[in-house]
Amino acid sequence: MERDCHPGREQLHLRPDLSAKTIALYTQDARRFATWLQQEHPGLKATEVTATDAKTYRDHLLTKRYAPTTINRALISLMLFFDTIEGTNPFRHLTMIDIVEPAPAALSKTEWNAVRRCAEAVARRDHGLALALATLFRYAGPRVSEVAALQIPDVQISARRGLLIIRRGKGLKHREIPLVQEAREPLDAYFTYREQLAEHWRERAVLWGEAVASWSRWPDGHLFLGQRGPLAERGIREIIAKLGQAAKLPSPLGPHDLRHTFAKALLDPAAYGLDRPPMPLPAIQQLLGHADIATTTIYTRVSVDDLARMMGTSGAL
Repeated sequence: MERDCHPGREQLHLRPDLSAKTIALYTQDARRFATWLQQEHPGLKATEVTATDAKTYRDHLLTKRYAPTTINRALISLMLFFDTIEGTNPFRHLTMIDIVEPAPAALSKTEWNAVRRCAEAVARRDHGLALALATLFRYAGPRVSEVAALQIPDVQISARRGLLIIRRGKGLKHREIPLVQEAREPLDAYFTYREQLAEHWRERAVLWGEAVASWSRWPDGHLFLGQRGPLAERGIREIIAKLGQAAKLPSPLGPHDLRHTFAKALLDPAAYGLDRPPMPLPAIQQLLGHADIATTTIYTRVSVDDLARMMGTSGAL
């Protein structure tokens, strides 16, 4: 079994478009199996490997505590290898490890409070821009592309009510999202500064003898402005990322993490200290702008920390 014990790229018949790293991993998987096979069944030929041997090897990998994704990749590698050998492929119909997809990354109540405090700390310097952005993502759940496209009339705020209008959402879907007080107050404060920015850009245009840019006008220009014009997606991501760094979160923070937090708080209010029933999935689907409710169901997945909290433990099971 010399040839079979040391499969190479030509024996695996891998597609030429695979990366060098993928090819190396597939080859490594095949060689690891060959080593195991020679230890368990010395002298056994590749053509003599059975489906029972394949199942035993899968169980061996489980015993060795390999990650489920690593085991599944190894089984695929071996299926490709045995496709090149005459006879029935013992790995062709072998059951893969069922992997439970993790819940979307969402901030805990403590983490969100830390992010908000950091945004409040820089409000004097950035005129409340970071706070307005962070609270909008957290309490309304828009996509970053939708926020970058917002015009001033798309955010309507009164003393007791607020409304976010997404006019060109994903798939050109129009939707309206009520704004709670936690989002209204920072946005209202930013509006004051935004009006001052409009005057600044108008004066600058007059000074230079130029036309006033449409994006800078008030009250119908772009809502969020940077130093040189409308705040693009990249600029928004950078602002949110800096808040995550300042809050010393364990992983990088992005707008989508705050969108996930918005959805999770609606589905599991108790996790955020809220005394109200969970919102029905169709309502969350509408708020998030999902075309398919199956996409919304990813938020029904729970993390180990969620399970520990629901079971009334500290998390150390």
